[in-house]
Amino acid sequence: MEKRRARNWYWWLWLSPLLTVPSALFLVGLDPGRAWICGGNWRNCDYSLAGRVSGMVAVLGSALWHLVLLRPASNKDSQFVRWHGRQALLLAGVRTAVPLVFVLVFEYTNETLLFIPVLIAVWFFGTLWGQPQATRGDCSLMRWFGRAAALPSPETTTEGTTPVEELDPEALVDIIRCSHDPEQRRRALLELENLGMVEPL
Repeated sequence: MEKRRARNWYWWLWLSPLLTVPSALFLVGLDPGRAWICGGNWRNCDYSLAGRVSGMVAVLGSALWHLVLLRPASNKDSQFVRWHGRQALLLAGVRTAVPLVFVLVFEYTNETLLFIPVLIAVWFFGTLWGQPQATRGDCSLMRWFGRAAALPSPETTTEGTTPVEELDPEALVDIIRCSHDPEQRRRALLELENLGMVEPL
């Protein structure tokens, strides 16, 4: 169930351009930078700065849609869903940073449009990286922060291995101490945690 919940939040990343792109175009059309920087002084206005400000407002304003991901990122019921929410937020942050850098560097020149294929690649490959991880019970962010032991146990075991769920606590401790299989040690530690024998790190 928690794998499904974590995976489903990535659908927001797949579909969010339907909201973020129109929002960004709307904010660009308002051109707030020109009103804020130039005011009524069009002759001495710094149009380059005004363009950059308008671009920043468009990018950051449209990115607010991704705050929806704070919900899974603060999930209290499942550590796995919580970490995948954070991973999805990280991907959303990268998707925000890419056009922001291009706007700050190139303003509204033709080079600015180069961010579009880069952004599409980040959108496609980033989401394609995160969602299958959730499906199979993995999470890179958890591994990077040393939380791999809290990953969900695999639903199936390979032939010839003993499911740790069937062992008593002493046998689980022996697995953690002696087994050379890191996955088996991880499952044993998680089972001890489920039994209330150890506290999660």
